[in-house]
Amino acid sequence: MDSVSRLLKHLEEVRLARNEDCVRLLNDVDGIRRRRQRACVRLLQELTPHLHAARAVDREQDRHLARRFNVFRYLRDDELGLSRIIADLLDPTGEHGQGPTYLEAMLELLEVREFAPAESDSGRVRVLTERGTGGRFIDITVDIPTDGGTFCLAFENKPYADDQHRQCIDYLESLKREYGERFLLVYLPPRYRMPDDSSLPPPDRERWKSHFRVLPYVADDAPHGDDDPSDDDGGALARGDSGADDARTDDGARTDDDALAEDTVTDHEAATAHADAVLGNGTSLADWFGTCCQLSEAERLRWFLREAQLYCREHFGDSIMTDTEARYIREYLDEKPGHLHAALAVHRAWPGVREEVYRRFLEHLRDRVEERLATEMRELQEDLQIGCHYEGANRSVSNVLWMARTGWVEYVNAPEGPRLSRTSILFQSHGKGMNSWRWGVRSPKPEGEMTKAELERRLELESRLRHHGLSLGRRSNWWPQYEVPRHEHWDPLIPELGKESADGGGKITDYYVNGLLGIARKAIPAIDEVELVNQTALASGES
Repeated sequence: MDSVSRLLKHLEEVRLARNEDCVRLLNDVDGIRRRRQRACVRLLQELTPHLHAARAVDREQDRHLARRFNVFRYLRDDELGLSRIIADLLDPTGEHGQGPTYLEAMLELLEVREFAPAESDSGRVRVLTERGTGGRFIDITVDIPTDGGTFCLAFENKPYADDQHRQCIDYLESLKREYGERFLLVYLPPRYRMPDDSSLPPPDRERWKSHFRVLPYVADDAPHGDDDPSDDDGGALARGDSGADDARTDDGARTDDDALAEDTVTDHEAATAHADAVLGNGTSLADWFGTCCQLSEAERLRWFLREAQLYCREHFGDSIMTDTEARYIREYLDEKPGHLHAALAVHRAWPGVREEVYRRFLEHLRDRVEERLATEMRELQEDLQIGCHYEGANRSVSNVLWMARTGWVEYVNAPEGPRLSRTSILFQSHGKGMNSWRWGVRSPKPEGEMTKAELERRLELESRLRHHGLSLGRRSNWWPQYEVPRHEHWDPLIPELGKESADGGGKITDYYVNGLLGIARKAIPAIDEVELVNQTALASGES
């Protein structure tokens, strides 16, 4: 019995000792956690004045260098305007005075250099915009005379608009009828993507792969599926050496202004080694602008082409064009490596912080719009629905703020479900997370899926929207009318968005709320005239 008692006493002592060890361990872990929390707070507190200093440097540099200024913001940057710029540069007889240099650079980029015109034939190259073919209009065509006959380089420019039903397949068939096998259709989306299935059906992509390329405005690292026609057999696209010397000053030094263009031209051996690369791995229209800049002999042209390249990266990419703050942080951490753990913790926390800021600001906009509508459009208060839906900052998702009257026609089989089953005044990020916003009037269905009666109603709606003053925007397969707001990209605005959500408003909030209400004041009467009808009678009459 004594031995049993001694054993039980020993076991109790072991248990208590282990409990004490566990408590000490938990205290140690908690101490480490608290120390790291304090380190994170200290890092942010110490970095804040450095960031203020960096912003002051940015403002002073902008005063003298105007680094954020870009002439393309003041030009016509809709589809037609951009097509005209591209077409003029491709024209050997264009006012740029560089002859066939830019056309040859494009053919090199697309790996169809064998169709470059002979020097004696460059004046016979014919460049057209909005060329009619089979009831449609190809954005740009370049007819190039060669020994074997005319080769056509055609471009379908899609910086904003959605694809139309059978659009690409119709262009390909029309070009084949006219040119046989001597043509190439180049599709120009903002970032890498294939045309919609309705425009170029997947079963047809293998058939046309040697006559079709995708050239986005900016490079994208998105992987490609098996339906990509730009594969090995179809002539994969890879950047090659332009053959141009680096831009130099009189003393042989490289000019800082040409650094942006230079970093887009890769070594020929590297390009050859990756001959099976596809467009999404790096080649883009921005690269072509950079190569053209390298090849230009006139400084005025180099300046314009640098602006074009920068515009592509800022407007269609994710570029935030200043690294002064980042440089200050790198230098600070280099001097104080003890803060690297805290920096890593901040880095890991940032995606969650960003998501929360985005969600709160979108909900904040919805609340401010509701408040304004309650006082400025009281007659619609009971009938006008307002909502927002946040899916996340991932590029592939959609985030929206919408307004619609319950009396407007509800479309049957709307692809996006009951939430957007009516024509809506919409504020929506478009395929790039929170960095591609547009606003305007959006249909519940794309044109290609509408019934005859729905199509007629949409045409009438577009007419009424113009009548009520919404005639300056763009249109697409989904949107009878839309525009791109000034604050299109949200990534650079995260600090301001977070502050305005907490403060209840600010300049960015005012801009968006005033803009949405401005659209609503014009769009609601127009939609009322077309779609505020007896839904039951209308639905029974449609098929």
